[in-house]
Amino acid sequence: METIKIYSSARCPYAQRTRMLMIEKELPFELIEVDLSNKPDWFLAVSPYGKVPVVVDDGKTIYESAIINEYLDEKFKNIPLMPEEPFEKAKARIWMDYCTNKYLVLSRKLLTDNGNDELQTQNKEKLKQALIYIEKECFEKNTNGDFWLGETISLVDLHYAPFFERFGAFKELFGVEWPKECVKLLNWWNAIQERESYKMTVLPTDAHVDLYKSLMRKVS
Repeated sequence: METIKIYSSARCPYAQRTRMLMIEKELPFELIEVDLSNKPDWFLAVSPYGKVPVVVDDGKTIYESAIINEYLDEKFKNIPLMPEEPFEKAKARIWMDYCTNKYLVLSRKLLTDNGNDELQTQNKEKLKQALIYIEKECFEKNTNGDFWLGETISLVDLHYAPFFERFGAFKELFGVEWPKECVKLLNWWNAIQERESYKMTVLPTDAHVDLYKSLMRKVS
């Protein structure tokens, strides 16, 4: 199998989810680290959006992490990370959409509304309710297994994992607490932290705190 090139940044959660996929699927890859704060001139020729991750597979360039992950899962079927049954696959995509359009939107508001106590109180409550929704609508309805779709890890787990890694930074910066109702979601997070794909890509909370402080200074 030809080695896949992945252009990545250690601090980027989107690139992390693709690196996790490659490790989970045991795909050989060449990791090319890109400094996003000082992008080299050649990078724009590789990445039309100027973002990571980008993969080059068999001479073809693919970008946007969710699209990359589905492409790699469909092409390399050795360790499938999506259900075959159409309805189950649709449910998986719905949960990935919830991450993108609900969980991440609420998380970002903690950064952009920092300094406004009233808005931050509302943001933290909305984020708490989103987590409780995941607990009740996904994990309480799972009949077996610790992962999003049950017994085996999937693209859904990889979609969320990098952003839950950053939850510790939200706690330190904004006082966000894990809802006591989210027992099974916490079990999921503990299971994710035991995966080699996570251990090989994780960054310490301090690194995320520093990055978010830098972003907040730019916003203000």
